[in-house]
Amino acid sequence: MDQTALQRRLATLGYYAGAIDGIIGPKSKGAIIACLTGGPDYPITPADIGLGASILGVDHAKIWAVYEVESSGDAFVNGRPTILFEPHRFSKATGHRFDKSHPHLSSRPWNRNLYPNGQAARWQQLVDAVALDVDAGFASASYGAFQILGENYAVCGAHDPWAFAWRQAQTEGDQLEAFVRFVEGRRLKGALQRGDWAAFAKGYNGTAYRANKYDERLAAAYTRRKAS
Repeated sequence: MDQTALQRRLATLGYYAGAIDGIIGPKSKGAIIACLTGGPDYPITPADIGLGASILGVDHAKIWAVYEVESSGDAFVNGRPTILFEPHRFSKATGHRFDKSHPHLSSRPWNRNLYPNGQAARWQQLVDAVALDVDAGFASASYGAFQILGENYAVCGAHDPWAFAWRQAQTEGDQLEAFVRFVEGRRLKGALQRGDWAAFAKGYNGTAYRANKYDERLAAAYTRRKAS
């Protein structure tokens, strides 16, 4: 999707009334944020978790453990899904062509200093990136309770990165559905069933999972959830 197509989509949905000129300026950025604001009108419930657990063949505590570690308890903030924009993924997705012109959005190496603390600043990163490249922008952020990167849109059943972002902005139930699809599509179900947190962490969070002790945090969260 290019910027003109995105403006048309936003206009069709009733969020944008400006010129369809392919320029993602303040009005278009505001429309993007408004369109992706509105949840969670359907907070996740134990019954939802139970359905996901049944599909994956795991106990409820394992899904709750991933939810706890990934969301830090907040699937939505101010009506929008919690996000983390990844400049190194945007750099790769765009062939590194914005590394010099927009170093706060595009960086070949991973750089923790490019992560703003607040959600408002992270959303600003996202819409600024979308102004440069729509698909790469939406693909380079992780969303919601399970923090799945938009680049995984296809395995999660979405038509494109924008559609994935829009779906993640609807309800926690939609976020759970994406998680189930992702675990199945990336062949992580076996690791989750076995409770092999290292194997699951590697497939879910990448090879750098050891640096942030992701597998250990998952195991600890599972133990807590199992005992509750």
